[in-house]
Amino acid sequence: MQRTLSNTALALTLALASLSGSAFASTAEKIAAVQAARFDLTQAIQSAQSQHGLKVLQAEIDTKKKQPVYEVSGINAQGREIKLKFSALDAAKVLENKDDGAAEKKDTDRLAAAKIGINDAIATALKHTPGKAIEVDLDDHLGVLTYDVKIINAANTEIEVRVHAIEGNIHQ
Repeated sequence: MQRTLSNTALALTLALASLSGSAFASTAEKIAAVQAARFDLTQAIQSAQSQHGLKVLQAEIDTKKKQPVYEVSGINAQGREIKLKFSALDAAKVLENKDDGAAEKKDTDRLAAAKIGINDAIATALKHTPGKAIEVDLDDHLGVLTYDVKIINAANTEIEVRVHAIEGNIHQ
């Protein structure tokens, strides 16, 4: 019985360690992507808005074939959900432009209800927690509309800051 419990505890410990290791790898990859990028998340969003006419719901930096890329999702003027991937080294280099069909009502409702823009939310989050924004998402948490902004701080730790999408303040 003691040996079975020890084996179970060991297996659980190894499983948890592998999960946390992959989370660290993901953060490490994002840190490397941010350091290699020639422009930041806010500029990537501005590019998606101005060059592709998107109202942005979500954006993040990632890597593709060991190169930094921005992934931006939003809704175009025709009410279609568009997912863009473009090089974080050259904003003009679109790697993928995917039409995911008609936008979901919940997403159009969230965009309509948000009183502050996504880049203003990033600026508010960075003022609260200095660092580099790596991801932003317009989401609803128990009826409260927020922009969830993930930031890599000076200690290379990933921090999530929620900005109220209507009032523009930090939401705890």
